[in-house]
Amino acid sequence: MNKWGCSKCDGLGYRTQAQLTHKRATRVLEICDCVETLCRECPGDKTPPYVYLDEKTRKILPCECKTPRDTLSRVRDLFNQSNIPQKYKFARLAEFNLQPPYPNPTKAPELEAARRQATIALTAAFDRARLFIEAQKKLQESARSVVPADLKGLLLIGPPGTGKSLLAAMILNELIIGQRRTCRYIKISRDFFQQLRATFSNDSGTYGRTDSVFNEIARQDVLVIDDFGIQSDSDWEQRMLYDLVDARYESELPTIITSNIDLDAVRNLFKGRIYSRFTEMLHTVEFFNVRDYRGDILANS
Repeated sequence: MNKWGCSKCDGLGYRTQAQLTHKRATRVLEICDCVETLCRECPGDKTPPYVYLDEKTRKILPCECKTPRDTLSRVRDLFNQSNIPQKYKFARLAEFNLQPPYPNPTKAPELEAARRQATIALTAAFDRARLFIEAQKKLQESARSVVPADLKGLLLIGPPGTGKSLLAAMILNELIIGQRRTCRYIKISRDFFQQLRATFSNDSGTYGRTDSVFNEIARQDVLVIDDFGIQSDSDWEQRMLYDLVDARYESELPTIITSNIDLDAVRNLFKGRIYSRFTEMLHTVEFFNVRDYRGDILANS
């Protein structure tokens, strides 16, 4: 039985905390107070590798805080590799705002119907995200666990600024913090295509390693593909993007895709080849009843 673990950290021994840096609120991942309390009572020197000499047995024993501190170190490494945008990093699902603010308080009464519709859409998206995370946890706990077809992946679709990218990042944050999964967040143009193009440049450190770079992205436990649909019509980009989606499909790896284009446009991409994959691997969550409210979407910002 662990001596550490409390309601603040959900028994993990580490948690996210708000921090004010240069007059701006940010989040950090820190060891929890329940572990720090144990450290004050520990005979060890409170530095890595967090072990001490037991005077009675003359054996080197681990400090009570060693497990959560080692786990926190691993979680931080996973975040460093995740490519989650800094503004979303460490944001927890509980912070997702289900009550869109009024853009103009003086027009609040006439906007109430629109706000109700937005709340319904955001609540549905939140619930689907929560179920997705729970399904991944069950799968991690037991290889025999069967994930329902509508929880194997998500397509978050709707106008810009409605919370799709944030919600996708929050899902990855939860999977890394609570389940220590290897996750990756990629923007189609900036992260995926640019990294692949770099492998054709003599000056690049990844020159000649196209397959290696592609596979490193494709084989992540959970992958977020952000801004799907902004790619060009070039044959190369279409082929690379289809190959990425197809690789995830064939390996049955959970994928979350965000897109600003509507479903009809998705159906017509690449002559319908990608959409046929989407119907088998992704559950569609629509944000079309939500206005652009970037900057307000975090309930506790």
